[in-house]
Amino acid sequence: AMRIFAEDGDTSATVERIAAEAGISARTFHRHFPTKEDVVRPLFRESTEMTIAALRSAPPGGDPVDLLVSAFLSRAHQQRELTESDRVFMRLVSENPQFRLRWLEVDGELADAVTDFLAGRVELDPDPLLRSLPATMIVQTARHVIEHWVLGRSAGPVAPLLGSGLRQVFRGLDPATVPLVARTGRC
Repeated sequence: AMRIFAEDGDTSATVERIAAEAGISARTFHRHFPTKEDVVRPLFRESTEMTIAALRSAPPGGDPVDLLVSAFLSRAHQQRELTESDRVFMRLVSENPQFRLRWLEVDGELADAVTDFLAGRVELDPDPLLRSLPATMIVQTARHVIEHWVLGRSAGPVAPLLGSGLRQVFRGLDPATVPLVARTGRC
C-alpha cells in the first residue's frame, strides 16, 4: 500500500489495487481496514512499538538526549537508506489530513513511554498535566524534525538534527528538572 500510495497518490490509489497487490479481495481488505487510509496505521504502530521498546531497554545512565535520539531512530537504523518512494509517501502523510491523523493517533502511547523514560532520569512534576508536558514536547519535536528531514526541508543526517531539536526542548525545562548532564553543558 505504501508503494502504491507513493506511485499513484492518495486520490488515484484504490482499495481494489491495494487488495489485488496484496493478493486479497477488497472485501477482505475492508474487514481489516474501514478505509484505504487506515492501511497505514500498522506502519505507524510498528514504528511506535519499536521506539517504546528502545526506551524501555535504554540503559539507566547516559545522556538522555542521545538515548531518545537512538530510540526514535531505532526503526530507521534497522532499515535501508531512505528512498525517493519513502520521501513521496511521507510527503503524502504530512500533507494529507487523513494520513496525518493516523500518524498522530499513536502519539499517546509514545508520550506515556517517554514520560516513563524521563521519570527515571529527571524529576517530573507530580501534577499529571505538567508531568506529561515534557514528553509531549519531545514527541512533537521528534515528529517535526523527522518530517522536515523526510521532506528535504532540513539537510544532513537526521540524528544530529533530532539531537539538536531535543536539546532545545531540554534547555527549556526548569533547571531543577534538567538532568545533571545538561546543567554541566554536555547536553
